[in-house]
Amino acid sequence: MNVSRIAILGVALIAGAGAFVLMLSQNKDITPVQIVEPVREETVRVMVSSRDIQRGERLGAEATSWVTWPKKAVQPTFITEDNEAAREDLESAVARSLIVMGEPIVNAKLVRAGSSGLMAAILAPGMRAVTMRVSPETSSGGFILPGDKVDIMVAGGRGSTAPARTIFEDVRVLAVDTLFSENTEASHVAGSNVTLELAPTDAEAFIAARDSGSLSLVLRSIFKPETELQATDRRSSNVSVIRYGRS
Repeated sequence: MNVSRIAILGVALIAGAGAFVLMLSQNKDITPVQIVEPVREETVRVMVSSRDIQRGERLGAEATSWVTWPKKAVQPTFITEDNEAAREDLESAVARSLIVMGEPIVNAKLVRAGSSGLMAAILAPGMRAVTMRVSPETSSGGFILPGDKVDIMVAGGRGSTAPARTIFEDVRVLAVDTLFSENTEASHVAGSNVTLELAPTDAEAFIAARDSGSLSLVLRSIFKPETELQATDRRSSNVSVIRYGRS
């Protein structure tokens, strides 16, 4: 064998051995990869509304459904599948206020069978419900709906020269006849009775004014005026506004 070939072969063997030793030393410095299994999040089944439930509407089986909810995000007011006490008598419960689709059902928005009536339940704490008969002329043409805000004006009646005056401002309308829904699809309701929410002292003054004069309801805009002048600059000079009270 040629001496040069033997030399080349020896160099190749030495280089290969060096590469093998270098590879072994590098493998010792490599940190082994740890496979971490994801932690499975604990969940709870929560009752939610499957459609919009209007105020005064009963909860039926078709109006609610169960969805999976992260347990750490469940509030104490939620109705869960393992809470038998909260699920009792739900079929006969009535919505105290609007419940939108997908919203968790909570007891604070329900009136259960055997508890106070719906009107007593939707009243704000400390407030009173009063009713007055209206006509299209005294109720903004019938466009006053539950949930609207109105001003109450009083006049001396036919033949009276006394100016009309506002006795209550920003009063919430609870119902028109027996309609409680705040989101009714009707554009107007030609009702004959309107139920209003007033403070106890204002309710006394309202009844006195109702029995002694002619009351009218004036529908308020849902938008606040930018300045007070914009809200009053079209007021007639023969109308005096008295901020008697507030609901």
